[in-house]
Amino acid sequence: MYLNKISVLGAGVWGSVIAQHFAALGFNVCVWEYSKELLAQINEGEGKHPNIPNFKFNPSITFTNNIEENIKDTDMIVFVISSKAVRSFCKQLKPLLNGRVLPVLSASKGLEDDTFKTMCEIIEEEIPHLESNVFAFSGPSFALEVARGIPTKIMLAGHNGLMLGELKRLLSKPPLLLETSYDRRGAEYGGAIKNVVAIGCGILHGIGDGANTLAALLTKAMQEMNTIMVYQGCNTETVYGLCGLGDAILTGMSSISRNRRLGEKLGRGLTLEEAKKEVGTIAEGANSVQSIYDLIQKKNLNCPVITAIWRIVIKGEKPRALIEALGFQEAR
Repeated sequence: MYLNKISVLGAGVWGSVIAQHFAALGFNVCVWEYSKELLAQINEGEGKHPNIPNFKFNPSITFTNNIEENIKDTDMIVFVISSKAVRSFCKQLKPLLNGRVLPVLSASKGLEDDTFKTMCEIIEEEIPHLESNVFAFSGPSFALEVARGIPTKIMLAGHNGLMLGELKRLLSKPPLLLETSYDRRGAEYGGAIKNVVAIGCGILHGIGDGANTLAALLTKAMQEMNTIMVYQGCNTETVYGLCGLGDAILTGMSSISRNRRLGEKLGRGLTLEEAKKEVGTIAEGANSVQSIYDLIQKKNLNCPVITAIWRIVIKGEKPRALIEALGFQEAR
């Protein structure tokens, strides 16, 4: 496999750190960003990112608001945009590719409402000629830590074994090392559900409950994640791997997590809109909670903890509904 130019879609924190990693590997990286304001901040800041402390882009990285310019002569595309925008973006991207076959990585986490399709499945559905060349890029990885050089492992999951091996060889280098899996759906479902779990962890923290309750929540939430994922054809091994348990521990236990911070604010009594405003950046769990709940309802699955998180986030119920869902009926 030959890689020279890599197109990264999204100059948010994670997209920027991924771009920086690929540039450090020697690839020519072009970053597309929808927000002209963010691009202006990066350009005016002489390569600094407004949301990443002590970070400066590799001078070889280029930026554009023009998608045609971004994907011209590219050898690989990396999605790091909001899950809500993936399908519409693919409709725009397909005619520009003009049948060109190349690997695509999806670092966008979430499930589509109503269809419960993953981001990789949506990309393949909208751009059929890329089938078997689309890979999930997911795992326990705070972008700010990767930016600081903290050792990190990511799962690269897909159906093309030969290309998986080649991508691992080309893209792995400390601090970001890749492991591979054929359970792409599992990697993506784990990445979506763990964001909901992280909101639940934050709700407990916002209420003021301690580590004992958090341990009970994580244990029960992982059982529910397994119920959902196995029903959807995923492997239990994935549930308790990097993209499931690993990512749930990371995002549920650390205040760096946007999803946990969102949950904390809900636990303190803020509304969803108030919490979103205070967190500031996108917390994908807020998008995923409705689709995960709808799947639970449609398949009649027994998931009281995730259902309670949905009731708090979407229906505005009192945060202590989560305590009751854990079986503490006499909760204070």
